[in-house]
Amino acid sequence: MTELRDELGELLIEKGFAPNDFVLGLNQSLTVPYDMELPAPWNLPSRLFRFPIEVSAPTKDRPRRIGLMHPLLADHPFVRRVAAALPIALDPGGAPNEHGYSKCRTGLWWHAVDLISEGQWRALLDTAEFTTPGNIFNAVAYGLRYSGYDEERKRNGHISTAEARTIMAELGATEPDQRTTLLHELSPPMSCNPDGRGEHWPINGRASSAEDHAWSFILGIEDGWFEYDRSGHLVWSKYGRDRHAAGDAGTYIESSTGQIALAF
Repeated sequence: MTELRDELGELLIEKGFAPNDFVLGLNQSLTVPYDMELPAPWNLPSRLFRFPIEVSAPTKDRPRRIGLMHPLLADHPFVRRVAAALPIALDPGGAPNEHGYSKCRTGLWWHAVDLISEGQWRALLDTAEFTTPGNIFNAVAYGLRYSGYDEERKRNGHISTAEARTIMAELGATEPDQRTTLLHELSPPMSCNPDGRGEHWPINGRASSAEDHAWSFILGIEDGWFEYDRSGHLVWSKYGRDRHAAGDAGTYIESSTGQIALAF
């Protein structure tokens, strides 16, 4: 069987949207030129806005496909430029490969986590139509779990619990009544010593939903169950480990003193 000519790939390279066939196949997307000035909101630091067009590789009997990472990206200035240069329309549903896989769902996560990581959570709320509430909830948990590495060496999360609460309120999330029960949905604390320099108490497991997972980090920080280590990663505190071990009991044993304390 004669292989199909990759006319679309040749045209994308000819028009300067990809440097060569190798890079086009490697990235499976088109990248907005770094020197292209973009108006708001397209200039936000979101990979969804930086790589707005998906391109799948051709096969022997299937031509290359091209589509949008999100239907609303049709108004992106770079997308308009590409669309005007091609004789075919960009599929608003993306460009799945021969196995039916598309990066469009991943793009929804990119948008949420990238803006949270940059501290631009208000911009995320303003462009929430480019992602989903579930991805925003997961990004809130991510933003509380990890810290950035800026010049100020901030080591207490990409966002604060106050900012996280504002995001949750904007999304109409309801704070759980049973705080302790929610935190017990996470896996029991277990220590590890990956580099031989001391104990580390990572937070593992997930709550039953993305919304509750975000709340578990907010409440865990506020109630002292979690704390940030020197690297800025959120871990179980000694108090949190003791409380988790006590379950739903009204008292718990302080591991540092061996004394019984009330579980407020």
